[in-house]
Amino acid sequence: MSLTGYQFQLLPTTTAVRLGSRTAGACRWLWNWALAYRQEAWLIAKSAGATGTDYMGAEFMSAQLDGLKQSYPWLADAPFHTLQQTLRDLDMAFTAFFEGRSGYPQFRQKGGHGSFRFPDPKQFSVDQDWVKLPKFGWVRFNKTREIVGKIKNVTVSTDGAGRWSISFCCEGEYRLPNYGDEGVGADAGIAQDLTLSNGDVLSLGAPSAEDWVKLSVLQALAARKTKGSNRWKRAQARVAKQHKRMANRRRDKQHKASHQLATQHAFVVLEDLNLKAMTASAAGTMAEPGRNVAAKSGLNREMLARGFGRFKTMLAYKCERAGIPFLLVNPAFTSQNCPQCHHCAPENRENQAAFRCVACGLEGNADWIAATNIKAAGQAALARHYAGNTSKATPPRRSRSKTRTRLRDRSESGSPGIPVKVAQAA
Repeated sequence: MSLTGYQFQLLPTTTAVRLGSRTAGACRWLWNWALAYRQEAWLIAKSAGATGTDYMGAEFMSAQLDGLKQSYPWLADAPFHTLQQTLRDLDMAFTAFFEGRSGYPQFRQKGGHGSFRFPDPKQFSVDQDWVKLPKFGWVRFNKTREIVGKIKNVTVSTDGAGRWSISFCCEGEYRLPNYGDEGVGADAGIAQDLTLSNGDVLSLGAPSAEDWVKLSVLQALAARKTKGSNRWKRAQARVAKQHKRMANRRRDKQHKASHQLATQHAFVVLEDLNLKAMTASAAGTMAEPGRNVAAKSGLNREMLARGFGRFKTMLAYKCERAGIPFLLVNPAFTSQNCPQCHHCAPENRENQAAFRCVACGLEGNADWIAATNIKAAGQAALARHYAGNTSKATPPRRSRSKTRTRLRDRSESGSPGIPVKVAQAA
């Protein structure tokens, strides 16, 4: 059993839109209040010599809701369970921060995106393309596909451009067919979004030059409006709509590309990019200012616009559903190592796109060479696993061309397959 989500466009009435906006605003305000409350309590405890405020969990904060509603009567307009869930979400955010899985929880800004969740299936019901929510009544949504599985919770959200959506988190058995008999390696890039070891090139829905120009024009028009005015709000809605259009196209392409890889190949090997380090700012400091800051900023924007991190997440769960191994490989020197003679040298990379081995003369696209080496590293890790060899392989001739490989597959959810491990690829 696993979890999946179904998202549909919500078609609320004018009354439902007002109530949804008030509920999203109440949840945002409560999140900010609880975050400030915990921060202040931590500072007081620290000054008194205490070690922390672990007692201030979701149950403790939920006990304050009655007093808050007396001080702020408008909080009662929001369904009670959505307020409780907001406090649980904040508690989980703090838990993830203390465990090192995410950053420190941030305050939420007014306007733009907003959401609220109904966590208990007893609170809502679904009938065809209608959903009944507490205080909202029956609201229609654009049902474009069947909902499979048991609905665990419902989330209502807005994108800031006047569009509302509803998401159903469902639990069930979700499987994908697999028709592949050979594995594939994939190299992510800017000129070519995703280059495969079989020579194919897949698009991840990166924004076009026209998209960036239109976005910059809309942002410039919004910047000239008086903040808070009706014209400013309409201009901000147009900017949000353009962002949403670009994000929808990217998500659609990523779903299609990850589905193709998971269903048409025996295993998938992807380079394990450290996006946080790769997209770090090059501005530097006042004492040591950076160089080529504008060029690095543009490169960072293009890398982030392709959504490599989200694509990796999509590919991981789809490979799990298809029952095939998914491997992550350290991409260091994969575009400089010759897959034919294994000579690794910077001179092999003539330029950004071309590869020519100075030892054996092999020529090809540099991204295709990297994808080939990534696939070979994944094959080596799989061969060692099936042979029962868990020790490190013999290092190659150049120590810097060592590649660490991480294996992922269905065994993470209890299904038979290859366990998660760290292997040293030859």
